[in-house]
Amino acid sequence: HEYISGYYRVSVYFLCKILSDIITLRTLPAIVFSCVAYFMIGYKATVEAFFLFMLTVALVAYTATAMTMAISADQSVVAIANIFMTIAFVFMMIFSGLLVNLPSIVEWLAWFQYLSIPRYGLTALQINEFVGLQFCGDIPLNGTLPPGMTCTGEDFLKNQGIDYTTWGLWQNHVALAIMTVIFLLIAYFKLRFIKKFT
Repeated sequence: HEYISGYYRVSVYFLCKILSDIITLRTLPAIVFSCVAYFMIGYKATVEAFFLFMLTVALVAYTATAMTMAISADQSVVAIANIFMTIAFVFMMIFSGLLVNLPSIVEWLAWFQYLSIPRYGLTALQINEFVGLQFCGDIPLNGTLPPGMTCTGEDFLKNQGIDYTTWGLWQNHVALAIMTVIFLLIAYFKLRFIKKFT
């Protein structure tokens, strides 16, 4: 409405919206949430793991916000934008790996996992936490493990179909950053070429 009235350009509005939204509504809550939740949950007590957790939480928030901006940028009815966002997030949660084991999904549906924002965040957090963990301790097992039992975090990640290498961790952050940029560009161009009513 302000753009149509000639108060300022779309680029100025969009830049201010992004800066105010990212700093105040996404970054600060991600920092506060990480400081409280990380130590309450009892994750690894290392500085590197803590800051990776914080970065992952912030990137997931940025990407989800950018997606909601892209969906709602040209919607004149708030309820329709809410329905589209709800449907998108439900599909993303189904294919995030939390509700369904991703290696067990049929091949013709498996590509949905690459569109799931929570999947990238969950995978990065799992790699951050499980790599280096030992579950069995000093329990003698006579050299064999019962079926389905894993003794290391790496074995658990392998059973989940997760690449736990260094690139396996960082590709999730790169994917979230790329998705954020794409969604923000979509939102900007939708606003830039929105039909003006005079």
